[in-house]
Amino acid sequence: MTKPAAAQRIAIRHAGPQDAEALATLVRELAAHEGKAELDHVTGEAVAAWAFGPEPAFKALIAMADGEPAGYLAYYPVFSFFKGGRVLLVENLYVADSARGLGLGRRLMAAAAKEAVTHGYARMELNVRAASPEARAFYQRCGMSAPGEIVYRIEDEALRRLAGAQ
Repeated sequence: MTKPAAAQRIAIRHAGPQDAEALATLVRELAAHEGKAELDHVTGEAVAAWAFGPEPAFKALIAMADGEPAGYLAYYPVFSFFKGGRVLLVENLYVADSARGLGLGRRLMAAAAKEAVTHGYARMELNVRAASPEARAFYQRCGMSAPGEIVYRIEDEALRRLAGAQ
């Protein structure tokens, strides 16, 4: 059984190269939680290259509970013409089942919000699956709102077909 939050040593910090393997493990756990199976490409080596290589694609915050990785939040900047500045886009937020209820998700969100404010970002945003009422309720409790937009996505073969349609 998980110890209460007060009994655990909890820390949120920026992830570094030493966290690449833990991040890869947590990403694969999130994928399994969402029913995605094809994540063999998410390895510690790949995460190290993506996040800590010469051209980092994202940054991450890692949540530690009693010295063990228990969750993460991955983010990167995008630009909004409507806000007239950069926006912090949360790509993933995940807390391991064993650490749920410790407040790690809220702490990760607060740490990301601090990053946004510190770096002058105009907004922080994320996408949440419509079929996840628990996640939507959590983000609303964090003060986020749903603007009523629908996200469309193209990837894999459909992306290649569109790219070839000139």
